[in-house]
Amino acid sequence: MTVLLTIREFHTAFALVVIFSNAFAGLLAFIANKTRSYGRRPFWAFIALAQTMVFVQAILGVALQSDENLPPRDFHYLYGFSMIVFIALLYGYRTQVGEKQYLLYGFGSLFIMGLGIRAFFIGV
Repeated sequence: MTVLLTIREFHTAFALVVIFSNAFAGLLAFIANKTRSYGRRPFWAFIALAQTMVFVQAILGVALQSDENLPPRDFHYLYGFSMIVFIALLYGYRTQVGEKQYLLYGFGSLFIMGLGIRAFFIGV
């Protein structure tokens, strides 16, 4: 049995993956801040994966927009673009906060999750 999703269906389903992965990344960052036990390579790999998924989601959105020639949804685009900009800001501030780096990525991942939730409900 072959299951093929349309770009719209995949974009919608992948949005939930982006939201939950960033929620989990935020939780891991808070645990790492409290215990200092997750500050190793797997932790940072998961943060990078969760943030890379935002870019994949944006590419899917652009493909959906061009494929279906959809009318613009300004706030949906604003929230999606804001997630990308915020990831760049997180990366830029990571060295300036010192030991508070886990808190930066914890709150930052939860903020990305919140933007994803807003974009999801505006776009569906």
